[in-house]
Formats: sequence, C-alpha cells, structure tokens
Amino acid sequence: MPALKGSLTYARFYVEDPPKSELSGGFQERFLKAIQQKVLRPLDPNEPDPERSGWCRLAEPFELELQHEDVFQDDYVVLGVRTDRWAIPAPMLRAKLREAEGALLQKNGRERLSKKEKTELKELVSKKLRRQMAPATRAVDLTWSLDEKLVRFFSHSPKSAAIMMDLFQKTFGLRLTPESPYTLATRLGLDAAEERAWQTLEPSPFETSPVFELEIAG
Repeated sequence: MPALKGSLTYARFYVEDPPKSELSGGFQERFLKAIQQKVLRPLDPNEPDPERSGWCRLAEPFELELQHEDVFQDDYVVLGVRTDRWAIPAPMLRAKLREAEGALLQKNGRERLSKKEKTELKELVSKKLRRQMAPATRAVDLTWSLDEKLVRFFSHSPKSAAIMMDLFQKTFGLRLTPESPYTLATRLGLDAAEERAWQTLEPSPFETSPVFELEIAG
C-alpha cells in the first residue's frame, strides 16, 4: 500500500528508546548498511521457501537497490516492506500432480506410490510450476520519524504488521510497540486522578491501534 498518494490509513508504532549511541554521528551509514543486508531477496523456484520478506524502495516494490537518498528524507527513514509468496492455485497443483503420478506409475508398472514418493513428486511438480509463474508480491510502505520515535505503517493487516516488526528489529536492533489507547495515554502522561480513572475502564473489542486516515492528491 503506497504512502505517497491515494486515500491512506496507517497504524502507528512507537520505537522503544534507542541508546543514544544508535543515533549518534554516522548512524545513517550504519542503518543504510543494515537495510541493504535485509533487502528482499527474490524467491528462487528451486529453493524450499514458500514466502520471503525484505526491504524495498518506498512506493517502488521492484526497486531493490537502496542508496542513501532512497532511504533518508529530512528526519525520516522511508522504506517499503515487500513480501513475495508462491501462490500456486490448488486445482492446478492437484491436476498436475495426478498427471505426474499417473505417468510415474505407468512407467514403473505399479499401481500405487509410497508416501515418500508422493511427497517427493509433489515437490518436483511444485518446482516445475514455480518456474512457469511469478510469485505473488505485496508491498507496504513505512515511514519512521526519528524525532518523534514513531513509525507509520500503511496497513492494518496483523500479519503484515508482524512481518514488519520482525524485520525492523532484525535490521535496526530496536523493538516496536503498537499504539493502543493505553500506550497513547502513557505517552501523553496522566496525573494521579487520571491514572485512577484509567484503571477503572473496561476494555472493548475495537481496533488495537487507532486508525489514521488522510487523502493525498496523486
């Protein structure tokens, strides 16, 4: 989901206080190197991974060569989180697998395959189909305000958020806390009376992160 145009909604995540040394002189070079090491590595049909995630350029999911000017804009770090996944239609896989099983049985003059043979044949058929198709690609934009210690992630998918948080921590060594009514209240600061009132509130089954929406002309 792009951060630069259209009707946007995003979730907010707080960056847990990083050590001062992390944002001292030369941090951009360290961050850029770490980002480049976690750029999305496209899926290979011959590898077993069904899904893989990594960084890409903001709003350009197929641009994987990231330089300083692609990542740092004023006091922001801007990136895309790209996830590639093999999505072979189940009916196609079943049909091709039946065809391959029939050919193998006929070749060997047998009536059935062992469980191991079926597993190995399914892997071979899957690899062949992968070579004939491109993986499904999804990209979600992210902006990190260094001054605010705030990440805006332009998706509310729990799975996408989990992928992003894991990638963020592995890249920068920093943990993210999703914004919720409680974390927002804590950051705003409550006096003693407000804190007592807060403790009496009952949770409601709404969004765990407030929804923010804006319109940007593209």
